Amino acid sequence: MKMKADFYTRIIKTEKKFRYVIAANIVSRFGDSIDAIAYSWMVYTLTGSKAWLAVILGINMVPTVLFQPLGGALTEYFNKKKVIVICDFLRGFVVFLTGLFMLLGVLRPWHLIVLTFINSTIEALRIPNGMALLPLILSKDNYKAAMSLNQGASRTAELVGMGCAGLIIGSLGIGGALFIDAVTFILSGIFFLFIKVTADNASVYHLELDSYFASLKEGFHYFKSNDLAIMICFLCIVLNLCTLPIENLQAAYISEYLKLDVFAMSVGSTAVTIGMITGALLLPVIGQKISDKWILLNGGVLIGLLYFAYVLVGFVSWDIGRYITYFAAAFIFGFVNSLFGVTMQVLLMTRVPEELLGRISSIFNALACSSVPVGSFLLAGLSVALSIVQIYLLTGLFTILAFLLIGRLKGIKEIDVRE
Repeated sequence: MKMKADFYTRIIKTEKKFRYVIAANIVSRFGDSIDAIAYSWMVYTLTGSKAWLAVILGINMVPTVLFQPLGGALTEYFNKKKVIVICDFLRGFVVFLTGLFMLLGVLRPWHLIVLTFINSTIEALRIPNGMALLPLILSKDNYKAAMSLNQGASRTAELVGMGCAGLIIGSLGIGGALFIDAVTFILSGIFFLFIKVTADNASVYHLELDSYFASLKEGFHYFKSNDLAIMICFLCIVLNLCTLPIENLQAAYISEYLKLDVFAMSVGSTAVTIGMITGALLLPVIGQKISDKWILLNGGVLIGLLYFAYVLVGFVSWDIGRYITYFAAAFIFGFVNSLFGVTMQVLLMTRVPEELLGRISSIFNALACSSVPVGSFLLAGLSVALSIVQIYLLTGLFTILAFLLIGRLKGIKEIDVRE
């Protein structure tokens, strides 16, 4: 564990600019975890419909798929730090407006659609700029440790936020909880204001329509011609599809199969978050002993095996035992997911040219996220015909076979090729 502590001590001491990024992400993730609960409860309270929850979720994904590639191509033309700060302030304003409408009693479902779309569009512009900023303030040798520390700190803040959400909503109401989330966005933007970026050359480029479309085309051409970028994106799409049943059918799994109450959902969510924190913080140590390709391929196989473990939890005869075994399975799920996610993020940062990182990461995110609504639709159809156990067993088998076959693909070798 001393080696792990040394990694993060070095990051905190040497990467002074990155401290502000970590602080901003801690604050915003705390607010996001409160918002996730408050917003869902607000939608259901306002509409009384489960269908509206699905509609809002779908609306939330559309800007990511449509606008992130367009926003990624803009990172060359605007100061990345300024864009991040403006986006954080704007998102804070939109959330504040939502909370104000809620408190005044004038909020309507169509308001939610419009406000959600606006907020997600702003986020779609912010994400590629945030990704493109990191190589300008981080030493390349510290990418893996820095991203692991950031992920671990953010997930810890998320866990704290989840624990505080019920108390905050109970004492301040949904509107008050949204006001707190709005403040966290503002604070995040303020933290980024303190970062001094000297290597951002965006100001030397003037935005013209022809040059913009040329830049956009260059990003797509690089992505299409780069085996590593395609392989990482393909892995992410497959993982998203393979994890959907665990993430989307949690309530049905707990209620119908485990015969437990809503407290088990809290147990499972907490276990996943703790697992993700642990995985992120241990990645630099694990990465010294095993390769990135091993983590991605065997991590996928392990997630497939976890589906069988989730089924076995139902065979435990006593309730406390089911809670304990479910917590263990959910912890491992979060742990492996974290290793997988951070490893892919580090691969993109280290292997994509800095000037293309914003564009490539935005294309990557759009393609990866596009699989979620498609997979959710397929899962909804399967849920009508199959039981939870059947879906879990089929998904587990599919996941194992998928990652074993991916291991035989030619492009997978690119992951362990060092530049």
